[in-house]
Amino acid sequence: MSKTYIGTTQAACRLHLSVQRVRKLAMDGRIEGAFKEGRRWKIPVSSNGMPKISRKKKGPKGRWRVYKQEIMTFIHVNQIQLRSNLKNKTHDPVISVKMGGDTFLSNEVKIPGIGRLIYDPEHKKNCGATVWFEIDPDIPLKLSRFT
Repeated sequence: MSKTYIGTTQAACRLHLSVQRVRKLAMDGRIEGAFKEGRRWKIPVSSNGMPKISRKKKGPKGRWRVYKQEIMTFIHVNQIQLRSNLKNKTHDPVISVKMGGDTFLSNEVKIPGIGRLIYDPEHKKNCGATVWFEIDPDIPLKLSRFT
């Protein structure tokens, strides 16, 4: 059985700690199984999706969450940046991914097993679209309309 590893940013989001605190815990050897690969920390997650943190003998008990909190991820197209790119002939990222309190900008978002959301103004679709979603052909679709 292979272990699943996450980085310090994902661990911080799951534990509701700062990234710096997670790095400090990893450096102190308090995150079980964590190791450094190059410049990045690899942190194993348990079956509940959380890193295991050992307690210190002194001081108060840690207040991090012991369960994985379900945080929705939202993906949307930043219309203001899209219009700015059209006006200024630039290719700045327009796809905004919001995970918890963090926002990431990208030109392409891959969703494993489903498809990918793409922003590519150089290779427009026949209809003129510069942002589109490609899905695997085996994925069944359910279409509906608002009435």
